[in-house]
Amino acid sequence: MESQWLFNLLLVIQFLALIGLSVWFYSLSRKLKRLTKSQFDADQNQKKQVQVLASGSIGMGRRLVAIEKKLNIAVERQSEILSKEGNVSYNRAMELLELGATVDDLVSKCGLIRAEAELISLLHKESRRPSDQRFN
Repeated sequence: MESQWLFNLLLVIQFLALIGLSVWFYSLSRKLKRLTKSQFDADQNQKKQVQVLASGSIGMGRRLVAIEKKLNIAVERQSEILSKEGNVSYNRAMELLELGATVDDLVSKCGLIRAEAELISLLHKESRRPSDQRFN
C-alpha cells in the first residue's frame, strides 16, 4: 500500500512537472512570437527608412545636377558678356587712338590697365606704318 501511495505521489509530481513544463513552453513560444514580430516590424521600419533616404538622395542628386547645369549656363553667359565688354573697350580704345588719344587717356576712359593700353597703342602705331616699313 505504501508503495502504491509512493507510486501515485510520483505520478502526480510527474503530471504537475509536465503541466509546469507545458506552461513554460507555451510562455516561451509566445515570447518568441512577440520577439519575432517585433524583429520583423523593426526590419520593415528599417527598410522603409532606407527607401526614404535613398529616394531623398536621388531627388537631391537630381536637384544638384539641375543647379550645376544652371550654374554652367550662367558662367558661360557671364564669360560672353565680359568678352563682349572687353571687345567694346578695345574697340573704343582704337577709336580714341585714331582721334589722337594718349595711353593715359585709354587707361582712364576705357578702364584698361596700363600694359593693355600701351600694347594697343603700339599695335595701332604699327598698323599705321606703311607696309614696306613694318618688316625692317
